[in-house]
Amino acid sequence: MSRGSVYGISRVDNEVSRTHGWLVTVQRRGVIYRKHFSDGVHGGKQKSFVAAKAYRDEVIAKNPPFSMREYSNIIKKNNRSGVVGVCRYCASETRDLPDEKQRWFWVASWPLPDGRRKRVKFSVKKYGEEGAFKMALKARKDALKGLDGEFDPGAIRRKPSRARKVDSSKAL
Repeated sequence: MSRGSVYGISRVDNEVSRTHGWLVTVQRRGVIYRKHFSDGVHGGKQKSFVAAKAYRDEVIAKNPPFSMREYSNIIKKNNRSGVVGVCRYCASETRDLPDEKQRWFWVASWPLPDGRRKRVKFSVKKYGEEGAFKMALKARKDALKGLDGEFDPGAIRRKPSRARKVDSSKAL
C-alpha cells in the first residue's frame, strides 16, 4: 500500500484483547472522526481496509481540510497585533538595552506553497510605527492573494484592551 492510501488509517493488532482491524482517525475544524473496522466483521484484513478507506474518503469529502488561505487566517491565542500574520518584533540581542539601542520592526509572515514560511520586516525607525505596520499588512495581503484566490483579511486593527496601554517605544 502506498503512503497516500493510508492517510488517517492505522492498523490495530492486539492479541490480548483479540482486536484486529483498521482504525480511521481524521480531525477537521476541531472535530475528531474515529471509527474502527474489524477484520472479523468485514471478512478479513483486506476487506476491512477497503471499508476503512471508503469511510475515510467519505469523511474527507464532507469535511475538506483548510485551504492555505483559511489556515493562514486563524487567529491564534497569542496574537497581540490584532492582525493574523503581522507582529511587532525587537531585533536587538536583549530588550533590556536602552530604547535607542533597540531595533523594532513590524513583521509580516505567510505560508509558501511548498510548506515553508516567508517573513518580511519593516523598520519602525525608518517608516514610523503606523507606516511600518501598514507596510507589513500590505505585504501579507499581497502575498496571500497568490495562495488560492482573493484574500480579504478583514484587517481592522484591534484596539488594545484597556488593561494594557501600548507605548510605541515599548513591546506590545
